[in-house]
Amino acid sequence: MTFSLKRKNENLKIEWNNKKIIIEFTVSLLILVVTMLTFSHFTVFIEARRGFQFNDPFLSIFQAIDLTNYIFVFIYGAILFAISFLIVFPDRLIILFEAYTLMVLIRILMMYVLPLSPPPGMILLQDPFVEFFGKGKTLVNDLFFSGHTATMFLLFLTVPERIKKHFFMIFIAVASGVLLQKVHYTVDVLVAPFISFASYRIVKYFRRIYLKN
Repeated sequence: MTFSLKRKNENLKIEWNNKKIIIEFTVSLLILVVTMLTFSHFTVFIEARRGFQFNDPFLSIFQAIDLTNYIFVFIYGAILFAISFLIVFPDRLIILFEAYTLMVLIRILMMYVLPLSPPPGMILLQDPFVEFFGKGKTLVNDLFFSGHTATMFLLFLTVPERIKKHFFMIFIAVASGVLLQKVHYTVDVLVAPFISFASYRIVKYFRRIYLKN
């Protein structure tokens, strides 16, 4: 077992010392930061814009439940656990950063072309991280699609097989929570994992080309 651990650490050292890995990680992190800063300015625009509401048959059958604390325990617990776990898998961590960046860019486009107002009866979900990037204001018009749900599904796709089932359960818990709190329309949550999957696959495809050159 000692030999196996030593071998794993040696492989890790080689991978992090790979010039392409270091360059890609640095560039990916910088692009992610720029994307989030862009998102912060975009949220000012969407919060000032008037969107439209529509009747959601599923949300209309129950009263909203305040699950803010429950949702954030799952979200930030999962993010911290995933990143601390993936730090020894630089390839997967880079894919996570790049796929998340692409997902946010797609979300900006989707929110721009489909202006929505929050569902009737919504209970505010005060996300400190989003509020930081959103100029300190609780966002209500960042609807199509659900960023929290998409992020949890992206973590599920990225983590190693042996812990995937745990992240899938977290994804289900967060998706259910934002619906029960009426933070999103049902379609916002249903579309989110498909966007995450598409972002993940696109990044993996272009990384194969990059690593071959």
